[in-house]
Amino acid sequence: MNTSKQYSAASVALVRALTLIALCSVGGCATTREGPVAGQEVAFFPSPVSLAASGEWSLTIQGRVFEPAEHSGGRQALITWAANTLAPAMAASPADAEQSARFRERAGYLLADSAGNTRVTVKVGEQLIPLPASNSAGYFTADIPLSDQQVSRLARAGRISFTTVPGSPGAPTFTGAAVVVPAEGLLVVSDVDDTIKVTDIVDRKQALKNTLLEPFAPVPGMPALYRSWQAALGPRIHFHIVSAGPWQLNAPLQRFVEEEGFPPFTWTMRSVDIGNPAAVVATLTSDPRGFKRQAIQALMTRFPRRHVLLVGDSGEHDPEVYADIVAEFGDRVDAVFIRNVTEQDCGSERYQRYQDFFADLRTTKLSVFRDPGELPPLTPESPGQALCPPRR
Repeated sequence: MNTSKQYSAASVALVRALTLIALCSVGGCATTREGPVAGQEVAFFPSPVSLAASGEWSLTIQGRVFEPAEHSGGRQALITWAANTLAPAMAASPADAEQSARFRERAGYLLADSAGNTRVTVKVGEQLIPLPASNSAGYFTADIPLSDQQVSRLARAGRISFTTVPGSPGAPTFTGAAVVVPAEGLLVVSDVDDTIKVTDIVDRKQALKNTLLEPFAPVPGMPALYRSWQAALGPRIHFHIVSAGPWQLNAPLQRFVEEEGFPPFTWTMRSVDIGNPAAVVATLTSDPRGFKRQAIQALMTRFPRRHVLLVGDSGEHDPEVYADIVAEFGDRVDAVFIRNVTEQDCGSERYQRYQDFFADLRTTKLSVFRDPGELPPLTPESPGQALCPPRR
């Protein structure tokens, strides 16, 4: 090696070393751990397998590494304190035994110890795939390219399963699955709170009670509505949740939609480091519109040959987010259904932006409804007839 090349290599090494020192001094210098180890669990979240523009399939694997709250005496003490103080404050009357047990269960999901900077390796078929290390909330995600042949070989009943490789002797294994979504058809993008689940988000105290104390309750008529769409379109329809709620609550929400008979969903939720008070405050005070907009834009890009039906409610920002999506992908958005929980009907100023988009066409794709029974049937020929008349 000549002198100039030696000097160049030494300079690169010096820069890397100084960068590493700076990073360690600012944010700590943690070593990536291989997991899961004994005592840790991995929760995989339902995700899609989609056909990319390149002709390859993309398998999304997303999940969270954590240690359950019941493994920690300190966290159990915190949950007990919260159950004895916060739960009664939320209840209209002193919390009963069922409410207290429900609060402890859901608080346990929220307060489970996140395993950050932990790498999970999964086995897909015979292939071992190390995934990116988890973030501070324990969340990880990766897109794995697959060929047509691999998808055909691995898919069982429309799903591709995978299993964790233990990070240490004695550690358990965990299994997840992704749904194979055909390139064409209708994608239903749905919110959760006050769209399919009663939350009363406009009343913050009641929303906390419904989230932490009460049994999850479906919005009347919504399970039957989604099932009717599935029956009408069959394998051409796919349902995907986009919620600004934290991944920590995905397990009880999944159980809720299964018990209520909703069609299967794939999910997008927010990664929130509950153990970091600053991160929690930042999340609670941030505008969820940006998160939901970007998540839906990513879906539109991921499924370029699918038309989309957007379903939400007026409690927070769904109308505004969906208006942005219609503005960007108008020809692919077949309909926008908004459940009215704020007494704002089609003629309110809030919805004029939709009307402006389609005034020249003398039509609109917007329906604002109170009862799902107001919505017209969804058929292969008609993805949705709007209830809101166009402006003239």
